[in-house]
Amino acid sequence: MTAASPAEGSQRAGIVTRFAAGIADAVILFVLLRGTIWLLNASARVLRRFAPPVDLATLVIFCVPWLVALYFVAFWRWRGQTPGKWLLGIRVIALDYTRLGRGKISVGRAVVRLVGYLVSALPFYLGFLWILGPQRRGFHDRLARTAVVYTRGSVAARPDPTGRPRALAEVSNTT
Repeated sequence: MTAASPAEGSQRAGIVTRFAAGIADAVILFVLLRGTIWLLNASARVLRRFAPPVDLATLVIFCVPWLVALYFVAFWRWRGQTPGKWLLGIRVIALDYTRLGRGKISVGRAVVRLVGYLVSALPFYLGFLWILGPQRRGFHDRLARTAVVYTRGSVAARPDPTGRPRALAEVSNTT
């Protein structure tokens, strides 16, 4: 499956993989934002009287919701996956054809998906429990007409070390 044309029959990611990707994204965001705050505080201490009169670290903390929103929307639009989703081999795809191409996420759709995240989280994260259903789509997926699929093929579809498809290799090894 390529980034430009996700396979129609791609297996949808389950709640455990998506939760793990969310944890990875949270860790990445925490490290980036905490590192930024540390650098700003260190530079203010070094500059002392030349430092700006505004505490830049406080400004970053004030902007965290916007920075997190930018992180998700930008990565969904650019790659179809955040770094956390990339680490776990999953991608967000559009279920219908867009002017950007099959499976590509527009900025508007990414924003709708992000708003859907917030709405899904409000009533005790019930919107995320929909991922346990047979379609494996949460409220935010349904709202934005997206799905989260695995980017790597199944083990059965991958060739074995001899280069033959696994089904053929297993049959020839048993005889």
